[in-house]
Amino acid sequence: MAKKLIPLWLVLLLLAPGSGTLWARAATTVPLWDWHWFEPAARRNQKGIETYKEGKYAAALEQFLSAKGLKPASQELRNNTAAALYQLKKYQEAVDEFSRVDPDKLGAAAADLHYNLGDAYFRLGQFPKALESYKRCLLKNPDDVQAKKNFELTLKKIRDQQQKQQEQNQQQDSQAEAERQKQKYSAMMQFLNQNEKKQMERKKRKVSAAQNEKDW
Repeated sequence: MAKKLIPLWLVLLLLAPGSGTLWARAATTVPLWDWHWFEPAARRNQKGIETYKEGKYAAALEQFLSAKGLKPASQELRNNTAAALYQLKKYQEAVDEFSRVDPDKLGAAAADLHYNLGDAYFRLGQFPKALESYKRCLLKNPDDVQAKKNFELTLKKIRDQQQKQQEQNQQQDSQAEAERQKQKYSAMMQFLNQNEKKQMERKKRKVSAAQNEKDW
């Protein structure tokens, strides 16, 4: 279940693809306490948040990018832009944008940043990076139940991948051993055939020599 929405903070619901469920949460940005309400960037950011809540992610992204053009170093706008990119399934771009956010400037919201980054990595199937992001989230907020569940799910994904890779390696080893045995058998049969051929040629020469002696 998502956490309570805080005014001017952005909700980001992240669900895992495929098997298993990545637990949803509300991931928030840093509120714009240091911005004047009448600033163009602040107004565009707020409009982007409202549009985002309506599920109009492309329009929200346009607002966030427009605001970013006015305040390109804003950590909040980078996070909001990444959130919109994520919802548009542009996961790699979302990862790139989340990665540009400085967690040291987010205060308590840094845990949510690491969580979001973990979800984006998870979507890309980059499970070791997702696991590391969830770990950083838990270091910031050890009581985050959702992050714990996502951490466990990601760890299971990694173990499943390792087991699958191990099985593939064993299968490849078995196939390689079977090919070696086949080549060994083929070489042995070739040797036996050549040896048998030589014996038959020697026998044929002896018979021919004996016939010649008889003719004399």
